Amino acid sequence: MKTVKADVLIVGGGGAGFRAAIASRQEGAETLLISKGPLARCGASPMAGADLTCHGVGMREAGFFGEPNDSEEKFLSDIVHQGCFLNDQVLAERFVQDGPSRMMETLDWGCQPYLCDERAIFTSGIGIVDAHLKEARRLGTRFMDDTAVLELMVQEGQVCGAIGLDLRSGERILIDCHAVILASGGWHKAYTPVTGSKELTGDGVAMAYRAGAEVANMEFVTFACNVPLWPPIWRGSIVTYAMSLMCGGTLENADGERFLDRFDPEMVEIASTTEWNKSFFSFATALEVRAGRGTEHGGVYYVKGDTPWPEFEAKALRSYPDWKVKGADFSELGRRLRDGEGVEVAGAAEYFEGGVWVDERFASTLPGLYAAGECAVSLFGANRVAAATMEMLVTGAIAGKEAADFARTHPSASPHPTTARVLDDKITKPLRNRERVDVGQLRSDLQKAAASYLGPVRCERELVDFVRSLERMQQEVLPVLGASHEGQIYNKAWIECLELENMLTVLELSARSALQRTESRGVHYREDHPFSDNDQWLREIHLSLDRGERRSAVHPVRQGSLPLPSGRIPYLTMIHDMMRSHSDVGGHH
Repeated sequence: MKTVKADVLIVGGGGAGFRAAIASRQEGAETLLISKGPLARCGASPMAGADLTCHGVGMREAGFFGEPNDSEEKFLSDIVHQGCFLNDQVLAERFVQDGPSRMMETLDWGCQPYLCDERAIFTSGIGIVDAHLKEARRLGTRFMDDTAVLELMVQEGQVCGAIGLDLRSGERILIDCHAVILASGGWHKAYTPVTGSKELTGDGVAMAYRAGAEVANMEFVTFACNVPLWPPIWRGSIVTYAMSLMCGGTLENADGERFLDRFDPEMVEIASTTEWNKSFFSFATALEVRAGRGTEHGGVYYVKGDTPWPEFEAKALRSYPDWKVKGADFSELGRRLRDGEGVEVAGAAEYFEGGVWVDERFASTLPGLYAAGECAVSLFGANRVAAATMEMLVTGAIAGKEAADFARTHPSASPHPTTARVLDDKITKPLRNRERVDVGQLRSDLQKAAASYLGPVRCERELVDFVRSLERMQQEVLPVLGASHEGQIYNKAWIECLELENMLTVLELSARSALQRTESRGVHYREDHPFSDNDQWLREIHLSLDRGERRSAVHPVRQGSLPLPSGRIPYLTMIHDMMRSHSDVGGHH
């Protein structure tokens, strides 16, 4: 096992990681960034649409079009209201305040915008990450790609390093450092279908939990609506989601009913033109499927509706010339819509609000461990609003600076060799086990169960069954799980065995939190508790592991300048009031 040293280790080769590296190097820290895949070409960041959100005044000061009467205070209010008041308001305030600076430096570093509106400039995820990678390189950041960080190391109650795996050679790497920043994203691969990157398996959150850090808000998962289910080649694409925004259309169940007609027309209208469409239409679709009115593959039909075909096609072709989307040909999809056929769609996991709990410095409860981007809690609260692409830059900048300061003032001891050997033995166990299990089939079964039991609509009975099945897999399958062969050079089966543990961990944490939250709020809907209970549940559920024992605690959300609501309100009433009273704060991806 080779050893590498750094002041600050950053786990994640996307926007949050690169921005953290820039801030860490600006503070003079020796900084090592490790990416599970190719730098700037893995994870969620390069796949993003993407937009950088900012209040209207900040937009105008930067020379862009922006609503002159839009202020920091109004932007903050909209974010907190649409986060259903479960936001950490102190973190939300930093997001609003720091956004203009993060936007301008991104442009200064070479990222090109192609459109703007009152609260955002639109560019590409690749443009954002390439600009930040270039700046991080200029400042002297060290990089290792195609390397997975598998376990954190703790000594005397403080993070002191980590164990990594070179995915190409199978060589284990001991990283000796004084602070770690997790910028590892969500756990998209634990679901099917998903709109995000399938190499995201919850590694950072699972590692932090095993090391003793608290995680929170794990029950909240945003599902993108109207995502194709069939045929398989279209599965997970956001093409029909985007078309529903640009071109119109409607949804029908298997009986040909336009089931959205059962809802308040004003709610449907507002949801159709705001970021709320994701949670609302995914929720409505799931209700149809659970009622037995779903399609063959578990969704509903997206149809052209009453929009004349020439008008529909013209709008679609403006964004997708010749029905081509990122090199994929969707002309058959266009033909189906033209001929009045439906395309099977449903909600697909897109963004994970839960993750490592952090304070205003983006420090976790474990000294020396920081988190940024999607794997950190809880800027957005119970519903992802504004832009995750701006979130990753704001949070990465803060985490990078603070981790560098911590590394300078709180140097840790080097990792103990015995601890390294124990962790290495755990990592290589699937190579020694003789129980050759089809990991791919296990993962597929797990993904389907997650989509079914931990989707847009939940209930106690299904959550209890899901938790029990996850516990059985952890207790009975993981200890004997073996890779299909013993070789260490790019052994994909070995890597998948290690990823499976992380997916099981984050799904169990998510399901336990969903079971404990006996209300409906934001993107968490309990059909057996269809009320938002502001008197009991303006609280975060924190989970941790203490000497092998699970711990659960409930903490009030951190309030800032905005007062919290009271009372017990029907879920749909709350959603309707939020949508009607507050501006949309997120661009569509």
